[in-house]
Amino acid sequence: MMDIYLSIIKVFLFMLGIAAVIIFTARYAGKLKLPLGTQDGGYGLKKMGSIYLGYRKFVTVVEVKDHVLVIGAGDKEIALLAQWKKEEEQA
Repeated sequence: MMDIYLSIIKVFLFMLGIAAVIIFTARYAGKLKLPLGTQDGGYGLKKMGSIYLGYRKFVTVVEVKDHVLVIGAGDKEIALLAQWKKEEEQA
């Protein structure tokens, strides 16, 4: 009877260890340079940041390949506020 309880405790500790590894990997994937999360998708689209102005209203900056777009979005509309070509980075 004691062997059954010991086996259950071993399984529980093993599952707890696996959960701890998953949580650690998810939390520190960026610092460990692990390729987890969303991929670029080949579109060259990258969200740089957003400012929320109110309920369902925000302004966001997006990089699309070699352009930078400033987009304003509301409840029922979306507008291009500004755009410019990204400068070449010099080494």
